[in-house]
Amino acid sequence: MISLKNIAQEFDNGIEKNHVLKCINLDIPEGEFVTVIGGNGAGKSTLFNVINGNLRPTSGAIFIDGKDVVRKSHSARAALISRVYQDPNFGVCPELTIAENMALANSRGNWKWLSWAIRKRDVAFFEQKLAEFDLGLETMLRKKASLLSGGQRQVLTLLMATLQKPKLLLLDEHTAALDPKIAKQVMGITKNLVEEQKITTIMISHNMSDAIAYGDRLIMLAGGEIVMDVTGAEKSSLTPAELITLFES
Repeated sequence: MISLKNIAQEFDNGIEKNHVLKCINLDIPEGEFVTVIGGNGAGKSTLFNVINGNLRPTSGAIFIDGKDVVRKSHSARAALISRVYQDPNFGVCPELTIAENMALANSRGNWKWLSWAIRKRDVAFFEQKLAEFDLGLETMLRKKASLLSGGQRQVLTLLMATLQKPKLLLLDEHTAALDPKIAKQVMGITKNLVEEQKITTIMISHNMSDAIAYGDRLIMLAGGEIVMDVTGAEKSSLTPAELITLFES
């Protein structure tokens, strides 16, 4: 569903060139859940920025459903790609209510038809989707997003990102800022959403246990290159200690 061909990303500060990504080739079939790990400076965030259009790669091509999108802007890709960030504040408009935030998300890819009028059937739909998380959010539709806890805000962001099924979901360390109990809950919700909708997903994680437990495939980046790509039994048999050793090698 998504294919990266010979993707390279260089940054030139006028003194030297920093090769952050080096000839990345990656094919991800529709519905696959890929977890990406790697140390600081490995190129994980740059990879996400290249995929969703925040950066145009120095060279290479990006295909989504067979169409090269490398020249499409971030806004043009918004109808195809959803991204959930580490900071729970990034995914919502804090001064809008939960209902208003969800209405915006529900209009993704149809901005010209966007209206602030929220219909009764929309409210019923939002309540139904929120009730599935068993967090009481369905009773807070008139509450401003700024008044939610970090965990509640991240769950809302995750729901908004998948309300209209994206071609690709990017999870950018989306549980890193949460306490362990809430992070575990959000990961469970993530797993259910991705599996139920069969959403093609790439997740960056620094949690080695999560990297092994979640997803169909595990990729490690180092020095801007893919140095490990495992699936199935090979992935599930790994231990956090083994991954940490690979980080240090």
